[in-house]
Formats: sequence, structure tokens, C-alpha cells
Amino acid sequence: MALKLLKKLLFDRPLKNGVILNHQYKIEECLGMGGYGLVYLCTDILTQTPYVLKQLRPTKAKKEKEKVRFQQEIKLLKSIHHPPQIPGFIDEFIIDGQAYYVMQFIEGENIEELLFFRKQPFTELMALQLISQLLEIIEYLHDRLIFHSDIRTPNIIINDGKLCLLDFGLAKQLTLEEMKEIKARKQDDFFDLGETLLFLLYSQYKGKKKKNGTWLEELTLTKEVTLLLKRLLGIEEEYQHTASIREDLNRAIQSVT
Repeated sequence: MALKLLKKLLFDRPLKNGVILNHQYKIEECLGMGGYGLVYLCTDILTQTPYVLKQLRPTKAKKEKEKVRFQQEIKLLKSIHHPPQIPGFIDEFIIDGQAYYVMQFIEGENIEELLFFRKQPFTELMALQLISQLLEIIEYLHDRLIFHSDIRTPNIIINDGKLCLLDFGLAKQLTLEEMKEIKARKQDDFFDLGETLLFLLYSQYKGKKKKNGTWLEELTLTKEVTLLLKRLLGIEEEYQHTASIREDLNRAIQSVT
């Protein structure tokens, strides 16, 4: 474990600011380092357009299966066209055996920053309206048998009330023959949708958290919102289709307006 960490520190250091890749993309700053890739803000020096650039970690690039996985991610992103809620694919290239791809840069703040660092409260209606936007993205993806599998607050950007879903590193497009995996991945996305709604609803909670308390005890919600959450989180009968979620979500919105 210690050796693996040492290798990451030695070989997976982010590129320095000012480095120009492919004679076009100037690195401005490293935005994040995940277990799979390094993400940068860059500028197209030909057009002065800001973009996001992702690099497969150098230690991962030494493994054929990881390179194949990265290329599958690129192929998946090329097939998605849902602006402005999903960043568009721009470019890809390989330098010295190291793979990179470039995507649109979406301005805004992610929900994690808003909730846990800025302590921004969201009313019940605001939370449901944001979830409605997120469900629209999930509807688009699931119609194409694409499952995100990582719908978390750091991967959801809000810009002037508009929501955008990022990071398709764990996403996968399946075929109808993979029915068992389709069902599992669908429920994963639905659960993530419910968990995101729960985080947003807790932003207005002022009470003291009980040691063994649950959201059912701590939050005061309409029965429509409660039912929506229970089914998304698998406490009651799980949803099988996004259309059923949309119906219950619309009822929940009506119940708080």
C-alpha cells in the first residue's frame, strides 16, 4: 500500500502551469486529482477559449486495460450531445504514450461547495426543481442505455440556476443483452438521485442531529416528497423507469407550491 502511494506521488504529479500540450492547450491549473485521472483548466492558445483537459494518470497509462478504459470513456463522451447540461467533447490526443482529452468548461459551483463550504440553504421547492433538472439528464442518458454510476454532489455544477452533470469516468453504455447489469446500474443512478435530494433538503435543517436519528424523523416533508425519497432510496418499492420518477416528482413539486 505504501509503495503504491509512493509511486503515485513520484509519477502522478500534475503538469506544471504554463505547459502547452499538442501545440494548442496551455495548462492554467490542476482542478483535481482522482484515482483514475488528473483534471486541468486549460486555454486554447489559438482561440483563447477555456476548456477542461483530462489526463490518464501516468501510473494507470502503463496498464493496457486502463488505456482501453480511458478510450472507452472518450468514445462514450463523443456519443453524448446534451448541451448545456453535459459538457461537450472537444478533442483528444496522445503525447509520448500518454492519453488526454478536452471538454467544454462549464462555469459555476458544485453542489458540495455550496452545501458544505458556503452553507447555502435550498428550500424544498428549489431542491425539487434542481432534482427535476438532474432527472432530465438521467432520462437522456438512460434512454441511450448510458449509466453514470457516480452522481454525487461534487460532480453536479450549478450555474445561474442551471444544472450540469460532470465526470463520466465510471459511466458505461450497455446493450439490451446486459439486462442484469442494466437493472443494477439503473438503481445506482436512482439511489444517487435520492441521496442528492436528501443533501439538498438537509440544507435547511436547523435541529440537532440525533445519534441514531433518520431523515424520516428529522425532516418535515410532505407525503409526496417522502414517498419520492423512499422509492429512490429503496426503502419502498424501487422505481423501474424514469417516467415513474417524473410522475412522482411532479406530484412532489405540486405538494410544496
